[in-house]
Amino acid sequence: MKTAVLLLRRASVHSVLMLVTIGSLFAQTDSDSSSPPVGFYKDLFMSSGVNLSSRKSLPAAESLGLSYEYYAGKDAEIQNRLMTGEQHDTNGVLLYPDGAPRFRMIYVNGGGATNHGKSLELNGRQTLRQFFNAGGSYCGSCAGSFLSGRNVDLSNNRRLGYLHIYPYNTLNTGLKKEQLDHVIPDDSPLLKYRQFGTENRVEGVYHNNGNWMSLEKGEHLENTEILAVYDAPGKRPDQGAAIWAYKVKPETGRVVNIGSHPEGVTTGDRLSLTEACFLYSLDGTGTATIKGKLVAGETREMLANTTDKTPAFAKIGDGQIHYFSFQVESCVTTTVIDLNTEVDVQLNLYLSQDLPKIVTSVRTYRATGEGNKTMRVRLAPGTWYVAVECANR
Repeated sequence: MKTAVLLLRRASVHSVLMLVTIGSLFAQTDSDSSSPPVGFYKDLFMSSGVNLSSRKSLPAAESLGLSYEYYAGKDAEIQNRLMTGEQHDTNGVLLYPDGAPRFRMIYVNGGGATNHGKSLELNGRQTLRQFFNAGGSYCGSCAGSFLSGRNVDLSNNRRLGYLHIYPYNTLNTGLKKEQLDHVIPDDSPLLKYRQFGTENRVEGVYHNNGNWMSLEKGEHLENTEILAVYDAPGKRPDQGAAIWAYKVKPETGRVVNIGSHPEGVTTGDRLSLTEACFLYSLDGTGTATIKGKLVAGETREMLANTTDKTPAFAKIGDGQIHYFSFQVESCVTTTVIDLNTEVDVQLNLYLSQDLPKIVTSVRTYRATGEGNKTMRVRLAPGTWYVAVECANR
Protein backbone atom coordinates (compact mmCIF):
# COMPACT_ATOMS: atom_id res chain seq x y z
CA MET A 1 0.00 0.00 0.00
CA LYS A 2 1.43 3.38 -1.01
CA THR A 3 1.03 6.20 1.49
CA ALA A 4 1.85 9.91 1.57
CA VAL A 5 1.30 12.01 4.67
CA LEU A 6 1.04 15.79 4.70
CA LEU A 7 1.08 17.72 7.97
CA LEU A 8 -0.34 21.26 7.88
CA ARG A 9 -0.38 24.01 10.49
CA ARG A 10 -1.90 27.48 10.52
CA ALA A 11 -0.54 29.48 13.46
CA SER A 12 -1.73 27.18 16.26
CA VAL A 13 -3.69 25.08 13.78
CA HIS A 14 -2.35 21.56 13.61
CA SER A 15 -3.72 19.25 10.94
CA VAL A 16 -2.69 16.04 9.24
CA LEU A 17 -3.41 15.21 5.62
CA MET A 18 -2.78 11.59 4.74
CA LEU A 19 -2.78 10.15 1.23
CA VAL A 20 -3.19 6.39 0.97
CA THR A 21 -3.78 4.02 -1.94
CA ILE A 22 -6.55 1.48 -1.00
CA GLY A 23 -14.12 4.86 -2.18
CA SER A 24 -16.66 7.06 -0.97
CA LEU A 25 -17.63 10.36 -2.61
CA PHE A 26 -18.49 13.47 -0.68
CA ALA A 27 -21.49 15.76 -1.03
CA GLN A 28 -20.76 18.78 -3.17
CA THR A 29 -21.40 22.26 -1.85
CA ASP A 30 -22.12 25.13 -4.22
CA SER A 31 -20.97 28.63 -3.31
CA ASP A 32 -23.20 31.66 -3.86
CA SER A 33 -22.56 35.29 -4.71
CA SER A 34 -22.40 36.25 -1.03
CA SER A 35 -19.53 33.87 -0.36
CA PRO A 36 -16.10 35.31 0.46
CA PRO A 37 -13.50 35.31 -2.33
CA VAL A 38 -12.05 31.88 -3.02
CA GLY A 39 -8.50 31.61 -1.73
CA PHE A 40 -8.32 35.09 -0.19
CA TYR A 41 -9.20 36.79 3.08
CA LYS A 42 -11.08 39.62 1.34
CA ASP A 43 -11.42 41.17 -2.10
CA LEU A 44 -9.66 44.48 -1.65
CA PHE A 45 -7.40 46.53 0.59
CA MET A 46 -7.60 50.31 0.21
CA SER A 47 -4.48 52.31 1.01
CA SER A 48 -5.38 55.78 2.33
CA GLY A 49 -2.27 56.25 4.41
CA VAL A 50 0.55 58.75 4.82
CA ASN A 51 0.50 61.49 2.15
CA LEU A 52 -2.62 60.00 0.56
CA SER A 53 -6.26 61.06 0.65
CA SER A 54 -7.75 59.69 3.87
CA ARG A 55 -10.63 57.97 2.12
CA LYS A 56 -12.62 55.58 4.30
CA SER A 57 -15.27 54.46 1.82
CA LEU A 58 -14.97 53.27 -1.76
CA PRO A 59 -18.25 53.57 -3.70
CA ALA A 60 -17.33 51.17 -6.51
CA ALA A 61 -16.30 48.47 -4.05
CA GLU A 62 -19.59 48.88 -2.21
CA SER A 63 -21.75 48.90 -5.34
CA LEU A 64 -19.96 45.75 -6.54
CA GLY A 65 -20.46 44.04 -3.19
CA LEU A 66 -16.73 43.62 -2.63
CA SER A 67 -15.36 42.97 0.84
CA TYR A 68 -12.61 45.41 1.78
CA GLU A 69 -10.50 46.88 4.53
CA TYR A 70 -8.44 50.06 4.65
CA TYR A 71 -5.91 52.14 6.51
CA ALA A 72 -6.73 55.86 6.52
CA GLY A 73 -4.25 57.55 8.81
CA LYS A 74 -1.16 59.72 8.93
CA ASP A 75 0.91 57.66 11.36
CA ALA A 76 3.76 56.09 9.39
CA GLU A 77 4.63 53.71 12.22
CA ILE A 78 1.12 52.25 12.36
CA GLN A 79 0.92 52.15 8.56
CA ASN A 80 4.17 50.24 8.28
CA ARG A 81 3.33 47.79 11.05
CA LEU A 82 0.19 46.94 9.11
CA MET A 83 2.00 46.66 5.80
CA THR A 84 5.13 44.80 6.82
CA GLY A 85 4.22 43.12 10.10
CA GLU A 86 5.40 43.15 13.67
CA GLN A 87 6.41 40.69 16.38
CA HIS A 88 3.02 38.99 16.61
CA ASP A 89 2.15 39.25 12.90
CA THR A 90 5.33 38.87 10.92
CA ASN A 91 3.69 38.88 7.49
CA GLY A 92 1.49 42.00 7.88
CA VAL A 93 -2.07 42.43 6.64
CA LEU A 94 -1.36 42.20 2.90
CA LEU A 95 0.44 38.86 2.74
CA TYR A 96 -0.04 35.32 3.97
CA PRO A 97 2.84 33.57 5.80
CA ASP A 98 4.10 32.18 2.48
CA GLY A 99 4.13 35.62 0.82
CA ALA A 100 0.97 35.08 -1.22
CA PRO A 101 -1.52 37.98 -1.45
CA ARG A 102 -4.15 37.99 1.30
CA PHE A 103 -6.42 40.28 -0.74
CA ARG A 104 -7.26 39.96 -4.43
CA MET A 105 -6.36 43.60 -5.09
CA ILE A 106 -4.91 46.68 -3.47
CA TYR A 107 -6.30 50.10 -4.36
CA VAL A 108 -4.09 53.16 -3.74
CA ASN A 109 -5.67 56.61 -3.44
CA GLY A 110 -4.49 59.97 -4.72
CA GLY A 111 -2.16 62.30 -2.85
CA GLY A 112 1.63 62.50 -3.03
CA ALA A 113 3.13 59.41 -4.65
CA THR A 114 6.81 59.92 -3.88
CA ASN A 115 6.36 60.96 -0.27
CA HIS A 116 3.90 58.15 0.35
CA GLY A 117 6.27 55.61 -1.17
CA LYS A 118 9.13 56.88 0.96
CA SER A 119 6.95 56.73 4.07
CA LEU A 120 6.50 53.00 3.44
CA GLU A 121 10.28 52.57 3.63
CA LEU A 122 12.03 49.82 1.72
CA ASN A 123 10.27 46.99 3.56
CA GLY A 124 6.85 48.42 2.77
CA ARG A 125 7.65 48.89 -0.90
CA GLN A 126 9.05 45.37 -1.08
CA THR A 127 5.83 44.08 0.48
CA LEU A 128 3.75 45.76 -2.24
CA ARG A 129 6.05 44.35 -4.92
CA GLN A 130 5.75 40.90 -3.39
CA PHE A 131 1.96 41.29 -3.30
CA PHE A 132 1.92 42.00 -7.04
CA ASN A 133 4.55 39.46 -8.08
CA ALA A 134 2.80 36.70 -6.11
CA GLY A 135 -0.50 37.31 -7.87
CA GLY A 136 -2.28 40.25 -6.23
CA SER A 137 -3.63 42.94 -8.54
CA TYR A 138 -2.98 46.67 -8.18
CA CYS A 139 -5.20 49.63 -9.01
CA GLY A 140 -4.35 53.26 -8.33
CA SER A 141 -5.78 56.70 -9.07
CA CYS A 142 -3.59 59.76 -9.69
CA ALA A 143 -0.84 59.36 -7.05
CA GLY A 144 -1.67 55.67 -6.86
CA SER A 145 -1.11 55.48 -10.61
CA PHE A 146 2.21 57.34 -10.40
CA LEU A 147 3.33 55.11 -7.51
CA SER A 148 3.18 51.89 -9.52
CA GLY A 149 5.52 53.20 -12.20
CA ARG A 150 9.23 53.56 -12.84
CA ASN A 151 9.51 57.36 -12.83
CA VAL A 152 7.93 60.39 -14.52
CA ASP A 153 8.43 62.18 -17.83
CA LEU A 154 11.97 61.75 -19.23
CA SER A 155 13.83 60.76 -16.04
CA ASN A 156 16.26 57.91 -16.70
CA ASN A 157 16.68 56.48 -13.20
CA ARG A 158 14.12 54.51 -11.22
CA ARG A 159 12.51 56.89 -8.76
CA LEU A 160 13.09 56.21 -5.07
CA GLY A 161 9.73 55.67 -3.44
CA TYR A 162 8.01 54.25 -6.52
CA LEU A 163 7.17 50.55 -6.84
CA HIS A 164 8.34 49.93 -10.43
CA ILE A 165 5.74 47.17 -10.94
CA TYR A 166 4.62 49.10 -14.01
CA PRO A 167 8.11 49.21 -15.50
CA TYR A 168 7.74 52.42 -17.52
CA ASN A 169 7.69 56.16 -16.91
CA THR A 170 4.34 57.93 -16.87
CA LEU A 171 3.81 61.57 -17.88
CA ASN A 172 2.60 64.56 -15.88
CA THR A 173 -0.48 66.25 -17.32
CA GLY A 174 0.23 69.56 -15.58
CA LEU A 175 -3.52 70.06 -15.18
CA LYS A 176 -5.01 71.03 -11.81
CA LYS A 177 -8.63 70.83 -10.68
CA GLU A 178 -10.08 70.17 -14.13
CA GLN A 179 -12.96 68.09 -15.44
CA LEU A 180 -11.78 65.90 -18.33
CA ASP A 181 -13.79 63.72 -20.67
CA HIS A 182 -12.68 60.11 -21.11
CA VAL A 183 -13.43 58.02 -24.20
CA ILE A 184 -13.42 54.22 -24.02
CA PRO A 185 -11.93 52.67 -27.21
CA ASP A 186 -14.01 50.03 -28.98
CA ASP A 187 -11.44 47.35 -28.14
CA SER A 188 -11.09 48.32 -24.46
CA PRO A 189 -11.53 45.42 -22.00
CA LEU A 190 -13.62 47.77 -19.85
CA LEU A 191 -16.52 47.29 -22.28
CA LYS A 192 -16.75 43.66 -21.18
CA TYR A 193 -17.94 44.88 -17.79
CA ARG A 194 -19.89 48.12 -18.32
CA GLN A 195 -21.48 50.16 -21.10
CA PHE A 196 -21.08 53.92 -21.10
CA GLY A 197 -22.82 56.96 -22.59
CA THR A 198 -22.91 58.24 -26.14
CA GLU A 199 -19.85 57.10 -28.13
CA ASN A 200 -18.47 55.42 -25.00
CA ARG A 201 -17.76 58.81 -23.48
CA VAL A 202 -17.50 59.46 -19.74
CA GLU A 203 -17.88 63.18 -19.17
CA GLY A 204 -16.34 65.41 -16.54
CA VAL A 205 -13.96 63.14 -14.63
CA TYR A 206 -12.18 65.17 -11.95
CA HIS A 207 -8.46 65.56 -12.58
CA ASN A 208 -5.80 67.11 -10.35
CA ASN A 209 -2.11 66.79 -11.27
CA GLY A 210 -2.57 63.28 -12.57
CA ASN A 211 -0.70 61.32 -15.21
CA TRP A 212 -1.10 60.02 -18.74
CA MET A 213 0.69 57.92 -21.38
CA SER A 214 1.56 58.78 -24.96
CA LEU A 215 -0.03 56.63 -27.65
CA GLU A 216 2.41 57.80 -30.32
CA LYS A 217 5.77 56.50 -29.18
CA GLY A 218 7.54 54.73 -26.35
CA GLU A 219 8.68 51.28 -25.26
CA HIS A 220 5.60 51.02 -23.05
CA LEU A 221 3.29 50.60 -26.05
CA GLU A 222 4.18 46.93 -26.62
CA ASN A 223 2.97 45.67 -23.24
CA THR A 224 0.45 48.31 -22.16
CA GLU A 225 -3.30 47.96 -22.73
CA ILE A 226 -5.11 51.24 -23.32
CA LEU A 227 -8.42 51.20 -21.46
CA ALA A 228 -9.48 54.86 -21.88
CA VAL A 229 -8.14 58.04 -23.52
CA TYR A 230 -8.43 61.71 -22.66
CA ASP A 231 -10.54 63.92 -24.91
CA ALA A 232 -9.15 67.33 -23.94
CA PRO A 233 -8.57 69.46 -27.06
CA GLY A 234 -5.69 71.90 -26.73
CA LYS A 235 -4.35 70.32 -23.55
CA ARG A 236 -1.23 68.25 -23.05
CA PRO A 237 -2.78 64.79 -22.53
CA ASP A 238 -5.36 65.10 -25.35
CA GLN A 239 -5.80 61.71 -27.09
CA GLY A 240 -3.31 60.14 -24.69
CA ALA A 241 -4.02 57.22 -22.37
CA ALA A 242 -6.13 58.14 -19.35
CA ILE A 243 -6.44 54.59 -18.00
CA TRP A 244 -4.12 51.71 -18.86
CA ALA A 245 -3.30 48.18 -17.73
CA TYR A 246 -0.25 45.95 -17.54
CA LYS A 247 0.13 42.20 -17.10
CA VAL A 248 2.74 40.11 -18.91
CA LYS A 249 3.12 37.04 -16.67
CA PRO A 250 0.32 34.66 -15.63
CA GLU A 251 1.63 34.37 -12.07
CA THR A 252 1.51 38.13 -11.32
CA GLY A 253 -1.46 40.36 -10.73
CA ARG A 254 -2.67 43.05 -13.13
CA VAL A 255 -1.88 46.75 -12.78
CA VAL A 256 -4.71 49.12 -13.71
CA ASN A 257 -3.69 52.78 -13.55
CA ILE A 258 -6.23 55.62 -13.54
CA GLY A 259 -4.80 59.10 -14.18
CA SER A 260 -7.85 60.98 -12.89
CA HIS A 261 -10.34 60.69 -10.01
CA PRO A 262 -13.58 58.84 -10.77
CA GLU A 263 -13.37 56.82 -7.54
CA GLY A 264 -15.41 59.10 -5.27
CA VAL A 265 -18.52 59.26 -7.48
CA THR A 266 -21.52 57.23 -6.37
CA THR A 267 -23.71 57.20 -9.50
CA GLY A 268 -23.61 57.27 -13.29
CA ASP A 269 -20.87 56.65 -15.81
CA ARG A 270 -18.02 57.70 -13.54
CA LEU A 271 -19.04 55.07 -11.01
CA SER A 272 -19.36 52.54 -13.83
CA LEU A 273 -15.88 53.49 -15.01
CA THR A 274 -14.38 52.77 -11.59
CA GLU A 275 -16.35 49.53 -11.33
CA ALA A 276 -15.06 48.33 -14.70
CA CYS A 277 -11.48 49.18 -13.73
CA PHE A 278 -11.81 47.24 -10.49
CA LEU A 279 -13.37 44.24 -12.22
CA TYR A 280 -10.65 44.10 -14.86
CA SER A 281 -7.96 44.38 -12.22
CA LEU A 282 -9.58 41.68 -10.09
CA ASP A 283 -9.87 39.36 -13.08
CA GLY A 284 -6.10 39.64 -13.51
CA THR A 285 -5.03 37.97 -10.28
CA GLY A 286 -2.28 35.40 -10.70
CA THR A 287 -2.69 31.71 -11.35
CA ALA A 288 -2.59 29.15 -8.53
CA THR A 289 0.84 27.99 -7.39
CA ILE A 290 1.51 24.35 -6.50
CA LYS A 291 3.20 24.03 -3.11
CA GLY A 292 4.75 20.71 -3.96
CA LYS A 293 4.22 17.11 -4.94
CA LEU A 294 2.89 14.58 -2.47
CA VAL A 295 4.95 11.42 -2.57
CA ALA A 296 3.81 8.07 -1.20
CA GLY A 297 5.41 7.29 2.13
CA GLU A 298 6.68 10.82 2.78
CA THR A 299 5.43 13.36 5.32
CA ARG A 300 5.25 17.01 4.33
CA GLU A 301 5.17 19.41 7.29
CA MET A 302 3.72 22.88 6.77
CA LEU A 303 5.08 24.63 9.85
CA ALA A 304 7.14 27.59 8.65
CA ASN A 305 6.67 31.22 9.62
CA THR A 306 7.26 34.14 7.28
CA THR A 307 10.64 34.77 8.88
CA ASP A 308 11.78 31.23 8.06
CA LYS A 309 11.75 32.18 4.35
CA THR A 310 10.61 28.72 3.25
CA PRO A 311 7.28 29.56 1.59
CA ALA A 312 6.78 26.06 0.19
CA PHE A 313 6.40 24.84 3.79
CA ALA A 314 4.64 27.85 5.35
CA LYS A 315 1.55 27.77 7.54
CA ILE A 316 -1.81 28.35 5.92
CA GLY A 317 -3.62 31.67 6.45
CA ASP A 318 -7.22 32.80 6.96
CA GLY A 319 -9.18 32.12 3.79
CA GLN A 320 -6.10 30.82 2.01
CA ILE A 321 -5.84 27.70 -0.12
CA HIS A 322 -2.73 25.53 -0.40
CA TYR A 323 -2.42 23.41 -3.54
CA PHE A 324 -0.53 20.14 -3.99
CA SER A 325 -0.24 17.55 -6.73
CA PHE A 326 0.34 13.80 -6.81
CA GLN A 327 0.49 11.03 -9.38
CA VAL A 328 -1.87 8.07 -9.54
CA GLU A 329 -0.30 5.04 -11.16
CA SER A 330 -2.31 2.45 -13.08
CA CYS A 331 -1.65 -0.14 -10.35
CA VAL A 332 -3.38 1.96 -7.65
CA THR A 333 -6.96 0.89 -6.89
CA THR A 334 -8.15 3.33 -4.22
CA THR A 335 -6.79 6.55 -2.75
CA VAL A 336 -7.49 7.64 0.82
CA ILE A 337 -6.87 11.15 2.12
CA ASP A 338 -7.23 11.91 5.83
CA LEU A 339 -7.29 15.49 7.10
CA ASN A 340 -7.11 15.96 10.87
CA THR A 341 -6.95 19.13 12.95
CA GLU A 342 -6.21 19.61 16.65
CA VAL A 343 -8.07 22.91 17.09
CA ASP A 344 -11.51 24.32 16.32
CA VAL A 345 -10.89 25.53 12.78
CA GLN A 346 -12.54 24.53 9.51
CA LEU A 347 -10.17 23.08 6.94
CA ASN A 348 -11.86 22.07 3.69
CA LEU A 349 -10.40 19.37 1.47
CA TYR A 350 -10.74 19.22 -2.33
CA LEU A 351 -9.54 16.72 -4.92
CA SER A 352 -9.66 17.14 -8.71
CA GLN A 353 -7.74 16.89 -11.97
CA ASP A 354 -8.89 20.42 -12.91
CA LEU A 355 -6.67 22.76 -10.90
CA PRO A 356 -8.28 26.10 -11.89
CA LYS A 357 -11.76 24.83 -10.89
CA ILE A 358 -10.78 22.58 -8.01
CA VAL A 359 -12.89 24.49 -5.46
CA THR A 360 -15.84 25.43 -7.68
CA SER A 361 -16.39 22.53 -10.08
CA VAL A 362 -19.32 20.16 -9.48
CA ARG A 363 -16.98 17.32 -10.42
CA THR A 364 -14.61 17.98 -7.54
CA TYR A 365 -14.41 15.50 -4.67
CA ARG A 366 -14.81 17.54 -1.51
CA ALA A 367 -15.00 17.24 2.25
CA THR A 368 -16.09 20.43 4.00
CA GLY A 369 -17.38 21.52 7.37
CA GLU A 370 -15.94 21.23 10.85
CA GLY A 371 -13.88 18.34 12.16
CA ASN A 372 -11.55 15.75 10.73
CA LYS A 373 -12.08 14.37 7.26
CA THR A 374 -11.42 11.19 5.32
CA MET A 375 -11.74 10.89 1.57
CA ARG A 376 -11.71 7.46 -0.15
CA VAL A 377 -11.85 7.51 -3.93
CA ARG A 378 -11.02 5.40 -6.94
CA LEU A 379 -9.03 7.63 -9.26
CA ALA A 380 -8.03 7.37 -12.89
CA PRO A 381 -4.29 7.25 -13.55
CA GLY A 382 -2.65 10.62 -14.05
CA THR A 383 -1.97 13.87 -12.23
CA TRP A 384 -4.36 14.87 -9.45
CA TYR A 385 -4.52 17.99 -7.32
CA VAL A 386 -5.31 18.42 -3.63
CA ALA A 387 -6.45 21.75 -2.20
CA VAL A 388 -6.65 22.52 1.51
CA GLU A 389 -8.68 25.63 2.36
CA CYS A 390 -8.76 27.41 5.69
CA ALA A 391 -12.39 28.53 5.77
CA ASN A 392 -11.98 30.64 8.92
CA ARG A 393 -11.60 34.38 8.40
